[in-house]
Amino acid sequence: MTASANARALAGLDALFGMGKTPGELGFVMPIETAEHACCWMAWPHDDHPEVWGRSMPAVQRTFVRVASAIRQFEPVKVVAHPDVAADARRALPRTIDVVALPQDDIWFRDTGPLFVKDPDNRIVASRLVFNSWGGKFPDYDDDARVGEALARRLSMPVYVSPLCGEGGGIHVDGKGTAITTETCLLNANRNAGMSRQDVETELFHSLGARKVIWLPGDDAEWITDGHIDGMLTYCAPGKVIFENNPDAANPRHKVCQENLRALRGQTDADGNEIEIGLVDEAYMVEADNDHTALSYVNAYIANGGVVVPCFNTKTDEPARRVFEKGFPGRRIVPVDILDICPGGGGIHCITQQQPA
Repeated sequence: MTASANARALAGLDALFGMGKTPGELGFVMPIETAEHACCWMAWPHDDHPEVWGRSMPAVQRTFVRVASAIRQFEPVKVVAHPDVAADARRALPRTIDVVALPQDDIWFRDTGPLFVKDPDNRIVASRLVFNSWGGKFPDYDDDARVGEALARRLSMPVYVSPLCGEGGGIHVDGKGTAITTETCLLNANRNAGMSRQDVETELFHSLGARKVIWLPGDDAEWITDGHIDGMLTYCAPGKVIFENNPDAANPRHKVCQENLRALRGQTDADGNEIEIGLVDEAYMVEADNDHTALSYVNAYIANGGVVVPCFNTKTDEPARRVFEKGFPGRRIVPVDILDICPGGGGIHCITQQQPA
């Protein structure tokens, strides 16, 4: 297809979305994260929300640069930065990383960026969920509520605007029509009041092409994201996940992990195949800075030829690296210390969003 013909086809899709058609109805599916990427998108940390980062912002920015640089070893990285600080981002980041000036509030681009979906003709469009700052917990995230659609428009992509309220970190997909999510997140009244489980599943089909949704109970004690799935597991391949477990029976996290693991065992994907589960131990010996510190190994970024994995300067880091080496054969495992970002409530997966090739 020529460039002009492709542009006309994409414009036609935008018109179809405007008439009520959806990506799922048109054969679009969100690819698995192990599929080939065109690039990785991130969002520059700045002082828009001092109540989140306080005086730690310089350390957060340094860690952000380390993560972006690690991913850049494998694929292009593009960073959205608020126009007021875009020049600062360009100075701090390596020259091989592009900066795109767009209004944004915080670094959690997994949750605020567009969700890219693809059809059998390799056309890519964006689905945009409603972002209400994780159930309305934080004020002044208006730019982040708009940045996903703004970026897609900048990329000249058609945009499907979903009525579903949620975040990218609350959903994992296998690229073949299976989605995994949690009840504490997408069925929460602070996001989708009045929507039934079936309503949510229907909209996950429309927006992401999910033919089957696997529901885990989640974590109602995790008060920022209400138990995002990307802190619990990651797909290694269709039908295969690494699940993060807490082996310490005296730790409150142990019960939560076991409840979710029991719910996952025996589950089948959209094609009827049972999910294969590998386990990695949490960094359960690290003392959290606050009640929203995120310490998750599976909150990693799967890049072209590599996996950038969080590490926490603790003795569970090396066993976790070995689990990822086994789970992702042929990909180089690159650990990055993210202890300066964790107190904000997320990890490497939370600050990244892949754009499929």
